[in-house]
Amino acid sequence: MNWRFRSKKEISKHDPDMIIDHLLNLRGITHKESFLNPNPHHLHDPYKLKNIKEASIRIISAIKNREKIMIYGDYDADGISAVSLLYIVLKKLNADVGFYLPSRMEEGYGLNEDAIKQIKNGGTDLIITVDCGINDLSEISLVKKLGMDIIVTDHHTPEVENPYEFVINPKLSCDYPYPDLAGVGVAFKLCEGIEKISDLSRNFLLWNLDLVALGTVADVMPLTGENRVITSLGLKIMNERRRPGINATLNTAGQKGEIKAHHIGFIIGPRINALGRLDEALEAVEILITYNNKKVKKLAQTLENYNKKRKQIQKQILQEALQHIQTKDIPANKSGIVLSAINWHEGVIGIVSSKIAEKFNQPTILISENDDVCKGSGRSIPGFDLIETIEECREFLEDFGGHPMACGIKIKKGNIEDFTSFYNKIVKSKLKKKNLEKRLSVDCPLSIHAISEELIRRINKMAPFGIGNPEPTFATLNIELLGDPTIVGNNHLRFTVRDGNKHIPAIAFGQGEKEELLRRKSRVDIAYAPIIDNWSG
Repeated sequence: MNWRFRSKKEISKHDPDMIIDHLLNLRGITHKESFLNPNPHHLHDPYKLKNIKEASIRIISAIKNREKIMIYGDYDADGISAVSLLYIVLKKLNADVGFYLPSRMEEGYGLNEDAIKQIKNGGTDLIITVDCGINDLSEISLVKKLGMDIIVTDHHTPEVENPYEFVINPKLSCDYPYPDLAGVGVAFKLCEGIEKISDLSRNFLLWNLDLVALGTVADVMPLTGENRVITSLGLKIMNERRRPGINATLNTAGQKGEIKAHHIGFIIGPRINALGRLDEALEAVEILITYNNKKVKKLAQTLENYNKKRKQIQKQILQEALQHIQTKDIPANKSGIVLSAINWHEGVIGIVSSKIAEKFNQPTILISENDDVCKGSGRSIPGFDLIETIEECREFLEDFGGHPMACGIKIKKGNIEDFTSFYNKIVKSKLKKKNLEKRLSVDCPLSIHAISEELIRRINKMAPFGIGNPEPTFATLNIELLGDPTIVGNNHLRFTVRDGNKHIPAIAFGQGEKEELLRRKSRVDIAYAPIIDNWSG
């Protein structure tokens, strides 16, 4: 793998302050104090989002008039977090409120006519969508026709102009400073709008930022700008251990200690997602809104069981997909990857798409051929706008949606071959050589003499790390290997490096296959993120 340096200049002094300042400069961060110490004052004015004020007034009116409100969400962790947040806030205001999450397998993503009619028959006056609805024009028309009002909150890319009055999407608000909110982030801004004109406590709202952080990280949104503020504050609240459902989920997974962004991404998020992938997502909302410890413990075990089942299905689909790739020699085409098969679980193909896109560094779509109209899920690679490409392929599709890094499609089985050919042609024309070269981004060279616990503590102030704000990575060139490397744990490689009188232990996760290579070398170039070693091996 090639390395790409932000700067090839090594810092001559080993002062932690100078190193952090250099890192921030390399990343183009000018407001350093607010970056390192985010607080609620750094959140943007919600009324800069188009239609938020009007929607907030409509909701307060509905509460005062005892109208029935239905929150309609998506079945992924972002949508589930958004439903939970808005439900908790409206309940706090004594609203007559319920929530509805469609079945992934039976209903699919977004609003649908049968659900709308069911909601109307239940006496609903106002529907509020979260993390969905921006492109559901015919369904919104039906809502209005049946005599209900609707407020749409969504963060997905609008395919067509939505003419309805209460549509809230940062991508449609030129005056709003940050367009990359998650679905739960948009729901939070609506809650902020409501707070401005109600007796809702500001502190009560901020204490629920753990839900906003959960959905933001789980939906792999950029951890920049307002998302960084939300996630940083949300993680602090999460570490207060105030929400029984999150605590029970972590305990059942065997996770203890400080909660960081990667714990959301790899432990909490997948378990919240698992129910919606394989079954109904309602219990995933229940675990986030319930304060009954006995109940959440039972719900956490349910999530854990579904997550184990999801992993088994994922492993099987991934094996089959890799066999398809080997047979077809797809990576040699240097284009996109489209794979389809009967009996691939439509709730899991998105994860497998992500694994394949990462492995081969090519935009990938997997399609489940379980019906005449098949469902597919795609994942992109850094620097390649997947939804823009899908829009160019719309003639082959029944429906689609998503954002630059991920998409969902519906396609007739008979169109898969033509779609694959056209998609690959478009991808090939758009991909530049740099997209296909996997590169490790390195901030700058660093002597191991500069590494200290104080430096690591300062680096941790740059967290949360994720898309748009990766963990700082340094390189030390031609450094001496001390002793023989050993394989530990699940194929991890442990070794020690030395420069003069300073030696530091190192571990390369998942790289046990390089043991023999290191045994033959006395000096190596290493790229690394320094950490305080709490790893048990």
